[in-house]
Amino acid sequence: MFSTEELERMAAVDIRTVDINSLSDIRDIHISTKKPVAAKLSEFDSQSSNRYIHRIGEWTVKVVHQKTGPDIDDKMLEYVRRLAEIYI
Repeated sequence: MFSTEELERMAAVDIRTVDINSLSDIRDIHISTKKPVAAKLSEFDSQSSNRYIHRIGEWTVKVVHQKTGPDIDDKMLEYVRRLAEIYI
């Protein structure tokens, strides 16, 4: 497990200035789907250099968790509605 300070440090990494070569490629991370959530997270952390920022090939991707606002279901619904507006 990471300390609160370590997690804050990881979350504070700026996607615009991070060295992409220091990041784990998300495609190389493999997690057993049969394990409990805590074990999956531990497995993910052991294979990742930063829980919040990764690379996918030459792309840098940062995951941000918001404390308030719409949940993932609401955001996915909004995304699908926008796609429907574009293609209909």
